[in-house]
Amino acid sequence: MKLTKEAKKMAEDLGLSEVDAYIMELKARLYSKSSELIKTSKLTHEQIAKLIGTSRSRINRIANKGENNVSIELLLKLIAVLEGKSAIKIAA
Repeated sequence: MKLTKEAKKMAEDLGLSEVDAYIMELKARLYSKSSELIKTSKLTHEQIAKLIGTSRSRINRIANKGENNVSIELLLKLIAVLEGKSAIKIAA
């Protein structure tokens, strides 16, 4: 993934590394994708919450981009569930 100028600049302004900028950008993209999938899903927020093991109110906040403390793991789980894919596995 190529970093946007905004991510590089923000990381630079905050004194963060390029790796940190990459993680920030990745998380922002995952967050946007999750929000989009929640909004277009035929499942209710309650059903989505049960599938991934979180609360309905948290799903609502993610859908409306109002949740500040979301892990990359939760975002990946949301995307995998809503796209009907199995969980992502990474071998060491």
